[in-house]
Amino acid sequence: MAAIDWVPQLETGIETIDKQHRRWVGIYNELDAAVQAGREDDALNKALADLVDYSRYHFKTEEALMERASYDEEEFDLHRREHKVFTDQIVIFQDRANAGFQRLTPQVSAYLRDWLLAHVTGTDRGYISPLRDAGIS
Repeated sequence: MAAIDWVPQLETGIETIDKQHRRWVGIYNELDAAVQAGREDDALNKALADLVDYSRYHFKTEEALMERASYDEEEFDLHRREHKVFTDQIVIFQDRANAGFQRLTPQVSAYLRDWLLAHVTGTDRGYISPLRDAGIS
């Protein structure tokens, strides 16, 4: 798989979110580099732990902003569920890797990359207008 380059299509125009998305992409790129190098060490485990922790932090931020903007309840629930499914999946990857049951393979890295890009360029687009309308930029 390849690293994610930050491109204008990833921008939401919401400063806090864009800053966090850039950091999230950076953490993914660190993890992907370790996977591509075939590393099976503390650096890889740390990168995965960082991705888990930062994903939780980022999702809390997004959800708080959506609440502040009175984001559509049904859309908010769907968005929150998408966050939970992803978080649950990466925790499973982490638990299995830590227990020695699963290596972090290029296929796992591809899943993470594809999810992250689809979420940022798809699902997250739904909250841009409501956040801006609520004065959040």
